Amino acid sequence: MRKNLQTGQGVIQGIVVLAVLLVIVFSTSSGDRKLGSINPNGSPFSSSGLLYAPSSDSSRTAAQAQYISIGSGNAAYAYQSYEEYITIDNTGSSAVNLSGWQLRNGKDERPYYSGNILQRFSADVAVLPAFVLEAGGRAVITTGSVGVQTPYKITNFKENICTGYIEALPDYAFTPSLSRNCPRPSDEPGVENLDRECRDFLSYMPSCQTPVFGGKDKFGERCDDCIDGKRLSGVCRAFIKEHYSYRGCLAYHSSDKGFESKNWRIFLGRGWEMWADKYETIELYNTNGQLVDYENY
Repeated sequence: MRKNLQTGQGVIQGIVVLAVLLVIVFSTSSGDRKLGSINPNGSPFSSSGLLYAPSSDSSRTAAQAQYISIGSGNAAYAYQSYEEYITIDNTGSSAVNLSGWQLRNGKDERPYYSGNILQRFSADVAVLPAFVLEAGGRAVITTGSVGVQTPYKITNFKENICTGYIEALPDYAFTPSLSRNCPRPSDEPGVENLDRECRDFLSYMPSCQTPVFGGKDKFGERCDDCIDGKRLSGVCRAFIKEHYSYRGCLAYHSSDKGFESKNWRIFLGRGWEMWADKYETIELYNTNGQLVDYENY
């Protein structure tokens, strides 16, 4: 009787041990399927690299991943920071706040030789400024900044129907170019009250062009009352000066329907390129340290 009881107790103990082992195995495998993330209570990045490595689209399980995607832009072939850019697109049906999200390159995954010593460096991380990307919108993330700050100081901005005036100025250069979708000069309210010569001049003036005042006329003579080399009346000159510039466009069209675009221009302000020409990984993390999207090339 005692022997049978001991045998029964041994079987029960064996079953309990087996059940505990199964629980441990199941918990471990379930943990492996969770979104890899970095401790949001501390630094979002580890100096030795990510705490996990994204290997497939299955790791993109953050809620924003269904809306937000990264594009490599010209990162593989641009070398100047003021030209280098990537893109972030919102393909969903609602706006997403990208304030404080982080971009990270794959520098720590590429070993470098210094003499005969193999070295690794920490990845570069950039924090996005405060902005909300609307549904269907795109953010162009430029690594550097705009060097020219006169007459307009350029920081992060949302494109609108007037920003083409800045693109058209000879000292400014944006990569990619800003849209030149400014209001047509001949359609400006008040044009119908100008003299015939002035109206003819405006009918041929390109959109987004800031006219040049003064200089010389078509005969090469000094002409203080000329605009783009043509002599015009004082009333005409005053009207053109007031309306046809970035500031003038804002003054008369900022309340127009469809004034703002959905697209942003963001400048990280780095003095050197962030993205390598090859073997690069562009990663985007939300404020919880979760990987939202990545791009390899």
